[in-house]
Amino acid sequence: VLIDRGHREVPIHPDYIGKQLPTAKEEMIKVYLQETDGRDGVELVKG
Repeated sequence: VLIDRGHREVPIHPDYIGKQLPTAKEEMIKVYLQETDGRDGVELVKG
C-alpha cells in the first residue's frame, strides 16, 4: 500500500506500507505520478 489511511472494515491489513496517514472518513487522498500526471505528489482533499 502506498498510503494507509486506517479505516479497516474487515480484518485484512497490508504487509508493506509506504506512509501511514490517519484521515477522517470524509477526507480523500489523491496521489499524482510523474508518468501519468506530469508530477509526483500527494494531496489531502477535505470532503
